[in-house]
Amino acid sequence: MGELDPDDARPPYAQVAAALRSAIASGALAPGAKLGSHQTLAEQYGVSVGTVKRALGELQGAGLLISRQGQGAFVRTQLPADAVTNSDAQMDMKHALADLAARVAQIERRLDAL
Repeated sequence: MGELDPDDARPPYAQVAAALRSAIASGALAPGAKLGSHQTLAEQYGVSVGTVKRALGELQGAGLLISRQGQGAFVRTQLPADAVTNSDAQMDMKHALADLAARVAQIERRLDAL
């Protein structure tokens, strides 16, 4: 976990979510593990607190995290069997679509310049 890749076409929240998802899948963040505060994660990834909240919301929606008011976010102790795999496939698809959108925009700029 750490800095984001500036060459990655995915938005920052998606990169943070992917990094955390990868840490969960690899066991670096074990079931029941408490994540850092929003502020700590924001500083760690060099993003805003809002970006961290959105990333955590994505992971919570995928069934990977649970949030306890006043305590923070935790890796679920019982992960859905396909949560990591399906989420990874979705993130891969979003990444591919973002890359295609960037390529189309680049082609459109070139055509406009002609």
